[in-house]
Amino acid sequence: MNTPERIRVAIIGCGMIGTEWDRTTPDDAPPLTHARAFSEHANAQLVALCDSDGVRARSAAQYWQVAHAYTNPRQLFTEQNIDVAVVAASSESRWAIIEPALAAGVKVLVIEKPLATTLEESRRLVAEIDAAGARSVVNYSRNWDLSIREIKDKIAAGAMGKVQRVVATYGKGICNNASHLIDLTGFLCGSRPVRARSLGSPLDVGEADWSTKDERAWDAQVEFIDSAGTSINLTLLGTDQRAFTCFELRVIGQKSIFDLSMGGRCLNWTEMQYDPNFKGYVIPAPPVALAPRYLEAMQKMADEAVRLAAGDINTVSCDAHTALRTALAVEAIKLSANGDGRWVTLDTLNI
Repeated sequence: MNTPERIRVAIIGCGMIGTEWDRTTPDDAPPLTHARAFSEHANAQLVALCDSDGVRARSAAQYWQVAHAYTNPRQLFTEQNIDVAVVAASSESRWAIIEPALAAGVKVLVIEKPLATTLEESRRLVAEIDAAGARSVVNYSRNWDLSIREIKDKIAAGAMGKVQRVVATYGKGICNNASHLIDLTGFLCGSRPVRARSLGSPLDVGEADWSTKDERAWDAQVEFIDSAGTSINLTLLGTDQRAFTCFELRVIGQKSIFDLSMGGRCLNWTEMQYDPNFKGYVIPAPPVALAPRYLEAMQKMADEAVRLAAGDINTVSCDAHTALRTALAVEAIKLSANGDGRWVTLDTLNI
């Protein structure tokens, strides 16, 4: 019996999520980086690392025992036969990495979020990936959190009843962080964003000092439509990143409530009960804590990418087309913020 060849993986971008976070994590902890997730996968081989900083690339290659370190992605793809390319460098460098990867025949691109820095480049990336016949995985990581998937299944099975609305609080920009919440809402509720608007922001403009592009944490609304044509409304509330990092989501149904807090480290499911003191009222019962599995998401995502490259599966939890829809919602919020706060329909943005 022949042993199948392992999927050959290259990582471009040796920053924290690419290679660095796991240098200090225990050996028995779930992987936080692409380097550890793919190097520990039984059917994958991490063959090359690349970073514009040659010292960082060589240091990472030595630590992860990878034979080849590069500073130029074009050279990497010319010299190495790669099946899966992980694009973990800055958003501004996406095309400089993806173009030579596609030209070299890479089967699967794993792209860190957001898809790109502009809507124009996001569209271009999706079109070029499709034209090349390649496949994509975009690492909106909570799509691979098994506890989130369980909640998604509960909502689909009707355990929540009709979703009344979704409310989220976030910091660090509408594109950088709120895009996660837009993607997560669509994933949980089996729906897609169709229009969005800005509600302005009570935060002072200094909140955006962390960004070189003055990206604000605007309050906003995004309307989603599910497969049955039901409308679901997400309200985003911005917080000041300078104080602390905030990432929270509440899905409010007719029969129950789901809460995600502490960036996904705390999950609660709350059923309804009759008020024991005031007859005729229905109120939330004490919440039931769920076991979070967010830290397992990186390994699950890597496994999906490997199986996709091997031809074992045909669909993924989040691809470039899904990420483009999220990018369109972000663009709609930006356009609304620069205008008069009107709703902007995504399909008018020439997708």
